[in-house]
Amino acid sequence: MEPDTDTFPNDASSLSQPLLPSQRSLPTPSSSSSSSHLPWRSKSNLHRVHTAPAISVLPSSLTSPKASSSNQSPNTSSSVIQHAFLYLLAYISIGVTVYCLAGPDSFTGQKTNFCVDAVYFCIVTLCTIGYGDIAPATGLTKAFACLFVLVGFGLIDVLLSGAVSYMLDAQEAAILAGARGGVFVDPAKGRMRIRMKVTLAVSVVVLCIGFGAIALYFIENLNWIDSLYLAVTSVTTVGYGDKAFKTLYGRVFASVWLLVSTLAVARAFLFLAEARIDKRHRRIVKWILHRDLTVDDFLAADLNRNGFISKSEFVLYKLKEMGKIGEKDILLIVQQFNKLDTNHTGKITLRGLLSTNR
Repeated sequence: MEPDTDTFPNDASSLSQPLLPSQRSLPTPSSSSSSSHLPWRSKSNLHRVHTAPAISVLPSSLTSPKASSSNQSPNTSSSVIQHAFLYLLAYISIGVTVYCLAGPDSFTGQKTNFCVDAVYFCIVTLCTIGYGDIAPATGLTKAFACLFVLVGFGLIDVLLSGAVSYMLDAQEAAILAGARGGVFVDPAKGRMRIRMKVTLAVSVVVLCIGFGAIALYFIENLNWIDSLYLAVTSVTTVGYGDKAFKTLYGRVFASVWLLVSTLAVARAFLFLAEARIDKRHRRIVKWILHRDLTVDDFLAADLNRNGFISKSEFVLYKLKEMGKIGEKDILLIVQQFNKLDTNHTGKITLRGLLSTNR
C-alpha cells in the first residue's frame, strides 16, 4: 500500500508555517497502513487538530462584529471626505461673513458681485495664489487676513490634500481590481506600472491646464497665450497678478476650478517625485534580495548570538536593510509582545490572550 504523502506539505509556503503539536504526532505511513483495514476508517487527508479550542470558550468581545470593527483604521472614506467638506464649508463661511461685515470698501480691487467676490476671495486665499486683484485695505481686514491665510494654508495642505489623496488611491484600487494585467497593471507584482502612474499624473496636469485655458479664452475674452499663461500660473499657485479673473462668470468659474485644479496638480507633481523615489527604492530592494550573504551580514543578523540565523532573524535583518523597519519600530513591537506575554514565557498563548481580554 502506498503511503499517504498528501498529509505532508511539500511547498515552501507550508513549510514556513510552524507545526502544531497534533501535526508533530501524525502517524507514520506504516502505522496508518496497519489501521487501514478497518471498514469504518476511510482514507482521508484531513486530520482533526485536538489542540484547537472550542468556539464556545471564546468571549463575545473577541467574536462580535463590534470588536472587529474597533480594529479598523479610523481614517475611513466617509470621515475623510466628510471632514474635508465640513471644514471647507466652515472656512468659506467665516471668510464670507467677515467680508460682508467689513464691507466692500475694506477691500481693494475690481468688484463684480458682492457674494461672488467674497467666495472668490476666500478660494484664492485658500489656494495660496494671491493674484492681488482683491486685497484687504484696512488694518482690521489685514489682521484677519494674516490668520485667515495661515488657517487656509494648513487646511489645504493637511485636510483637503488628504481627501484628494484618498480619492486618487481609491481610483487606483478600482483600476487594480478591474484590470487583469497588460499596460495598466503588473500581474506579477500586483500593482500599477510606474509608467502608467506617471502617465496618469501628467494627464491630470494637462487636463486641468487645458480645461482652464479653454474656459478663460471664452469667459475672460483673453487670447490663447494669455489664457494658457493665466491657467498655468493659477494651477501652480504662482499668481503674478498681472492677469486675473475680472468678470462675474470668470470668478464663478474660478471658485470651483481653482479649488480642484490646484489640489490635483499639486498632488500630481508630488506623485511624480514619489514615483521616482519609489523606482529607486525598488532597485535597492532588488539588489539587497539578490546579493550574497557575507560574514558581516551573518553576524549582524544573528540577534540571539547562538551561531545560526533563524528565519525570523533573517526576515527582520532584510527588512531593516531595506529601510522598511527601524529600531524604534522593533522596540514598539517588542513592548506590545511583552504586554501580551503575561506569564513571561516568551510566547503568546491562547489562554493568556483570553485572560488579557477579560
